[in-house]
Amino acid sequence: MTDPRSATRQRVRDIVARDIKPVRPLLPPGRRVLLLVPIAIAAAICAPFGYGHRNFDHLGWLASWGVSALEWILGLLILAVALRHAVPGRGVSRRFLIATLVGAPALIVLVTVVTYAVEPTKVPPGLAFRFWIECVKWPITIAAPILLVASLLAMRAFPTRPGPVGALCGLAAGVLADSGWRLACDVSAPSHVLGSHGLAIVLVAGLGAVASVAIDAIRR
Repeated sequence: MTDPRSATRQRVRDIVARDIKPVRPLLPPGRRVLLLVPIAIAAAICAPFGYGHRNFDHLGWLASWGVSALEWILGLLILAVALRHAVPGRGVSRRFLIATLVGAPALIVLVTVVTYAVEPTKVPPGLAFRFWIECVKWPITIAAPILLVASLLAMRAFPTRPGPVGALCGLAAGVLADSGWRLACDVSAPSHVLGSHGLAIVLVAGLGAVASVAIDAIRR
């Protein structure tokens, strides 16, 4: 006489076997970052050459492209942290995560102070709001493609904490966009840079968190 439990187990195995499909292996975080390098390069150069750029002769090579390259590398490092943190069981420690979230704004402030010290420029009278709008709108626009691709790469790993992962992707996209936009903006006053460029980075980070949580909710 056949054991009913054995028959049930066999039916379950058959159902599972029919449902199994081959999946594409998840690339390591470093290789996934490389996929975004062309977009990150485009983001860094499209603003100063497409929108216009400040006087590089006054600013100097080191304070212009040198500092922007440092900020660009920081953006890629944050992106690598985000993609690693997205993989369940391979996330970074809380201390490292906090260091990343604190270190990025600290470097932005340092870049702002150095730029202002080398070439102090202020917003022309009567144009404060117009400059503010431009320097919030365009960095977000430039960061959007990076955020889109980074979020798709991160969410493919099915992160257990999509909110922080999305925020890191947004932070990386914002920093990468700002590495080029700081060369397009003629104003170096910290009040303007931190109040508009910095706000754009924060908004992109928030958008990344919301988008990742929404994608995770839809998939469930």
